[in-house]
Order: sequence, then structure tokens, then C-alpha cells
Amino acid sequence: MIEEDGTVLDIYTNNAQLAASVYEIVISFGLGTLQRDGKEITKEIVKVRMSPQHAMALRILLDKYLKAYGDTFKEILLPDDLLMRLSGDTLSEETGGE
Repeated sequence: MIEEDGTVLDIYTNNAQLAASVYEIVISFGLGTLQRDGKEITKEIVKVRMSPQHAMALRILLDKYLKAYGDTFKEILLPDDLLMRLSGDTLSEETGGE
């Protein structure tokens, strides 16, 4: 999205939810905020839709860039419980702050 002044919208997100159908992959990006009572409230910021082919190309590029990041800086480690949840067979997954 390009703003009226010609700048590109810059968004930070710490939460992503994915869904898929035969014809598209949908990634809903949000911002999760931890409340005083310990509950997290997530506000959806933007929803990105793409073909499965586009999603596959994006995955390949992400893998390439994340490997280069790990080689240059430090391997990115995720908590074991998050890795277990993400490696499940469900078609709707969520990543975000813990």
C-alpha cells in the first residue's frame, strides 16, 4: 500500500495466523499486546492473500534469508513448545508472542 505522499506503509507485527484453501493462502498479521492481567489481546492489522504458488515461492525466499541471517549473526531458536505446536498437522496455525 502506498500512502498519498508516495511512501510505502511500514508495519510491525508480532503475530501471524494462517489459513488455506485450494486456491489461496491467507496470512493475517496482527499486533499482540500483553495486558496487566496476563492476557494477550491481538489486533489484526492486515490480511495478505496469495496463491499457493506464490506462498511456496515466498517460503523458499524466507528459508534462504533466514539461513543467511543465521550464518551471518546467530541461529534463530524458538522455544520447544512453540516448535511442537507449529510442527502439527493442522491447517490453521498461529505464531506470536508468548
